Amino acid sequence: MNNIFAFGIIIFLGFLGAYLLSRLKVPAVTGYIIIGLLLGVSFLNIISPEVEARLDWLINLALLMIAFSVGGELKRKELAKMGRFIAWIVVSETIFAFLFIFGAVLLAGLDYKVALIIAALGSATAPAATVLVLNELRAKGPLTSTLLACVGIDDAMGITIYSIASSVVQALLSKGGFHMGMVVFSIIFDIVVSIVVGIVAGIVLVYLGKRVKYDTQAVIFTLGTLFFFTGPLYNTWHHYHFSPLLAAMATGFVFVNYSPHSRRIFRNLEFFAYPFYLVYFVLAGAKLQIRYFFKLGIVAIAYLVGRFLGKNAGVFIGGAIGKAPINVRKYAGLGLFSQAGIAIGLALFAANRFPMYSNTIIAIALGTTIITETLGPILTKIAVTRSGEAGGKSKTGGV
Repeated sequence: MNNIFAFGIIIFLGFLGAYLLSRLKVPAVTGYIIIGLLLGVSFLNIISPEVEARLDWLINLALLMIAFSVGGELKRKELAKMGRFIAWIVVSETIFAFLFIFGAVLLAGLDYKVALIIAALGSATAPAATVLVLNELRAKGPLTSTLLACVGIDDAMGITIYSIASSVVQALLSKGGFHMGMVVFSIIFDIVVSIVVGIVAGIVLVYLGKRVKYDTQAVIFTLGTLFFFTGPLYNTWHHYHFSPLLAAMATGFVFVNYSPHSRRIFRNLEFFAYPFYLVYFVLAGAKLQIRYFFKLGIVAIAYLVGRFLGKNAGVFIGGAIGKAPINVRKYAGLGLFSQAGIAIGLALFAANRFPMYSNTIIAIALGTTIITETLGPILTKIAVTRSGEAGGKSKTGGV
């Protein structure tokens, strides 16, 4: 199968299958993964491992665009307007999800190194499913504002936590042995260099953005700059493993906050990037070995339980510290169960970086995503309804 035919199969069948599944109220992301699962190694094997290997570069392109878009959501003015309790909740629910997942999968028998990676993947939340439910219910109030803030920011937190966790695992796997001082230095150096590269790319984008007149030119120079600066970070430099995703996120942050043209460019980029997002979700599903997922049943259950408890505990503790309304503390955790987007992207990235753990990472991250994307919208609806914010009616419930 040549690459163009494979690309056509993925886009045509991926879109058609997801469209048909949407009639059953299956979220688009879940639909793409299911179609990929059917076409992949677990069933029809139309998208074989050889085809996947040839198209892996498309996944990396999509990941960079997703990370760039995540950075574009971090607007300084909106961050400054965030209530104190929302800031506490965002940080707390992300960190507690990481800690609870790590502890849960460790108790389920997973090796501590792969457990670190799995826990980092589970710290982020999928915004699409949550936002869809909030719009459908015409929700309005402090709980709704908290959920929107969390899903918009904790992807950035997730990328940062993954960058730290992967650097730790890389150090643990290095032949030179584990030296705490070198590990700390390596983590800080990797993150700082990645962010600096992203800032430089963002400055270049801001400068070029002032000099283009047409939307097509804007998309071209945006993607060209993003790939030119972040592409080299996929290589290993003298045993250092930098984070192209963290760099792309930093690029988006600088660009959205300092370019007056950023909104228009992000909108145009969204139309261009969507086929790549479709391809990367379908390819992700094709990588999933369903038998291996069931073999990891106890670990998968531990992951889901740890993530659910971690999100809820983090919301409650962060809300208590920030003095959030009681309804926010009680119900916001239910609205943060969905997982897709950047979590899947990070899983694919981690699978390539740590091939010895690839089957476990893909099985848990993708297998549980199908579950969270099914249960997540239901839990969000329960949270909004019980809080009294459905239909624009807000009950703060005191503080």
